[in-house]
Amino acid sequence: NENFVQMIVEEMNILNTVFLRYDNEKIYYPNAVLITKPISNFYRSPDMGDSVEFSIDVSTPVETLGALKARIQ
Repeated sequence: NENFVQMIVEEMNILNTVFLRYDNEKIYYPNAVLITKPISNFYRSPDMGDSVEFSIDVSTPVETLGALKARIQ
């Protein structure tokens, strides 16, 4: 396909994704645009994860904790 350009995902953010093109030019695409485009992943990375630490006040009701746990999972 003439419109095919192979790029490497350099960084993924909440609102945009940064790609690195063959000539080392960084291309910033809004994720709202990418969601409407077909993307092929030729080299899948191994499973990755992330963690977020937060504090919860000791007076937080058990019901609220249960709802939070359900939304996280």
